[in-house]
Amino acid sequence: MEAALRSVLDQDFTDFELLIGDETGGAESLVTALADPRIGYHRNPTRLGFSKNHVALLDRARGRYLTVLHDDDRWKPTYLSRLVSVLDRHGDVGMACCRVALDRGAGHTELWPIPIGPGRHDDLLDEVLAEEWFLLIDAMVWRREVWAGPAKEWPDLCCGDLQFFLSALEARWPLYFLDAVLTVYSVHSGQSGAWRGSDSGLTVANDVLAFWEGWLEGRPEEQIALTALPRARWQLRRARALLLSGRTPLARSAVADAEALGGTDLPGLRRMKLAASVPNPVLRAAVALKRSVSEMRRTGR
Repeated sequence: MEAALRSVLDQDFTDFELLIGDETGGAESLVTALADPRIGYHRNPTRLGFSKNHVALLDRARGRYLTVLHDDDRWKPTYLSRLVSVLDRHGDVGMACCRVALDRGAGHTELWPIPIGPGRHDDLLDEVLAEEWFLLIDAMVWRREVWAGPAKEWPDLCCGDLQFFLSALEARWPLYFLDAVLTVYSVHSGQSGAWRGSDSGLTVANDVLAFWEGWLEGRPEEQIALTALPRARWQLRRARALLLSGRTPLARSAVADAEALGGTDLPGLRRMKLAASVPNPVLRAAVALKRSVSEMRRTGR
């Protein structure tokens, strides 16, 4: 949390307000110690959850541009100045985003994949529907005018920000991609949707699939078809989590749903079918061994 706050306060662009929606009270002492007048601290009397806390904070913001930073991530010192400059130069562009570095700890970093080229994009809706989830809320600055209507109507899911991206693009707001690493996204077991958390990613897989089910209701067949492959991949991830929790029949059903969406050539389908056919204790032991070997390779121990 402290690294995230300091990465905001250390920006070379200084004309901003920093609003904090504290769900636990854990930030209060740090805010007091920092004593920076640009910080507006609010302790939520009851937990709002991922979506409602975001919406409440963004509704309170007063600036002409808005952005979000989660408490386990951080910005490079030029994040605000460079993305604000893009919006200042391109008066009709609604959103400016940057490249993201994933910090997996122990000095291991990699780039978050983003399947678009640098520069301006006037119509990205089909790409966002057809590709893996690639836009991140804390790597984007947008105009206040974008924060309106359906873009604010986040479902109560850990992927609620998908509603913002899709609604903004559906409203035909252009996006500008600045190909520079300005955000560092921390990958760890305690984060929302973590794959190495206690449920092996089942919550996030369920939420993403529930989001698509709701968003696609009544949509044109062309849009539904575009999302088939991403939804198939999420069904496989759901199957994996179900297998690790010992719910093999449900996992097999998720595998069947994945195949129906992605076809028999879906990457990872055969492996997941095989995993669903072996006794669960054997599967869990194999996964634990694989994780241990991967961790040893990553840390060099």
